[in-house]
Amino acid sequence: MRALVSVVSLFFLGIQAHSDWSYSGDDGVAESQWSEQYPSCGGERQSPIDVKTEEVMFNPSLKPLSLVNYEKENLEFTMTNNGHTVSIDLPPSMYIETSDGTEFISKAFHFHWGGRDWELSGSEHTIDGIRSIMEIDEYAENTYYSDIISALKNIEKPGETTTLKDTTIRNLLPKDVHHYYTYPGSLTTPPCTENVQWFVLRDKVTLSKAQVVTIENSVMDHNNNTIQNGYRSTQPNNHRVVEANFPNVPDMYSSYHFYLKNMQKEILQPKKQKKTKKNRHFWSRK
Repeated sequence: MRALVSVVSLFFLGIQAHSDWSYSGDDGVAESQWSEQYPSCGGERQSPIDVKTEEVMFNPSLKPLSLVNYEKENLEFTMTNNGHTVSIDLPPSMYIETSDGTEFISKAFHFHWGGRDWELSGSEHTIDGIRSIMEIDEYAENTYYSDIISALKNIEKPGETTTLKDTTIRNLLPKDVHHYYTYPGSLTTPPCTENVQWFVLRDKVTLSKAQVVTIENSVMDHNNNTIQNGYRSTQPNNHRVVEANFPNVPDMYSSYHFYLKNMQKEILQPKKQKKTKKNRHFWSRK
């Protein structure tokens, strides 16, 4: 048995503000009011967005990303509970190089998870309206994440830090980092600065259900509440072009989701049928 969810937001480029903000409003300025305190949060190229695969432009000139120094083994990293999420600080020696030679410094490795509503659990970016990027296996543990998850008990309170030893960052990413969607966007938290080029990986990482439950119930915010559903709602695309370095192939999970949504509408709001000898229903995705 498997479920789909996202725990990690990959390739976060930039620095977050550490001011008094929150997602729900329980622990600071609510997301709906961010733009009042941080004007950029009301900008025209905000993130995250819903990636509509039928509108994605295939760009064959986009080559696989080069993850420089991500495969260095047995390094030490600082992991912190900042009151909003858990982050792993990355050194300046780690960066991402694109096909045109542009280098993006990876400041930190941030995690995003749900917990309040299993069905919505996880990712900031959605694909065809589905909030699910990371794959959760009911039983198979991801041993690469074991040490990180075990260390969460050391950073239960905001401001607490711990050291991750013998860690290889590349092992925390999907096996396939070559295929991705990309678009110009912003930081997904205040100050929402619009200086980010997002690379949303197509592939998934697998964790066990037990590992996800542990992540969702291990760290607290400034009000001593368990941090859950720590992600921003998707923002208007505003005519931005989302590109991919692979041709669009229909996602079976997305197609199934589309079918179920339409089936539900048909059941709840059945169309009036004309009296004919036979009634036929055809399902198609345009």
